[in-house]
Amino acid sequence: MSSARLFHVIAAGAVGVALMGLATSWRSVPTARRYARPEPSTSAAPLVPTYAAERERHHDNRLRHPGNLRAMGNDRPALTAPSPVVSDERWAAALTARMQRRAYDGAPPTIPHPIRQQDFPNCMTCHGEGLRVGAQVAPAICHETHVSCVQCHVVSVDPIPGAAPDGVIPFEDNSFAGLTPPLRGERAWVGAPPTIPHSTNMRSNCDSCHGPLALGLRTSHPWRQSCTQCHAPSAELNQRPTYVGTPPPLALR
Repeated sequence: MSSARLFHVIAAGAVGVALMGLATSWRSVPTARRYARPEPSTSAAPLVPTYAAERERHHDNRLRHPGNLRAMGNDRPALTAPSPVVSDERWAAALTARMQRRAYDGAPPTIPHPIRQQDFPNCMTCHGEGLRVGAQVAPAICHETHVSCVQCHVVSVDPIPGAAPDGVIPFEDNSFAGLTPPLRGERAWVGAPPTIPHSTNMRSNCDSCHGPLALGLRTSHPWRQSCTQCHAPSAELNQRPTYVGTPPPLALR
């Protein structure tokens, strides 16, 4: 056998072995479908729930009311709906309920329900436009949207993360006293629109407290959205400088 013929035989054998290996690698390797069953435990400790079960439990606890969020939005009164007559007793009760959720007048209200603090809070789901959940009202936020809600709004119900044990005062008592809650705005004359009896900082959405979902502070004309066109803010409450006489000229650049 010549050397050329021997080389051809060896090359053909090498190519054949390579093709057989390539064909074998394309075959799917069956995987085992049997898993070892855990041995029965006699411990009284509860089993750790799966992530899927935990999400379902959280979803069920937060939605204990019938319907869904879209259906709840249908319960929102229209801007042109007739305004109910608000008695003095209901007005006073609304002011009392408002102050019960604030440390002082002007402070951010507390959160009256438990929240999940391990992930991003979904506050805007209910407080973006406002919802009525059964007998409870989730008012719309009165300021521009900020994603760090719990930076200012803290929960007022247990469990409170980082709270001190029972009987332990985390902070020393002080003599701080907040502003007196305003009652009604002053009027320039009888029949004039009342002035705004509070500061307008972080209160750009008047419908949050005076709109159709308001408890006792509802306005009689919520369809008029240019509130400050008639209701003037207070320069003193907004801490704006006032001048007696002619104000100083503006600086020229």
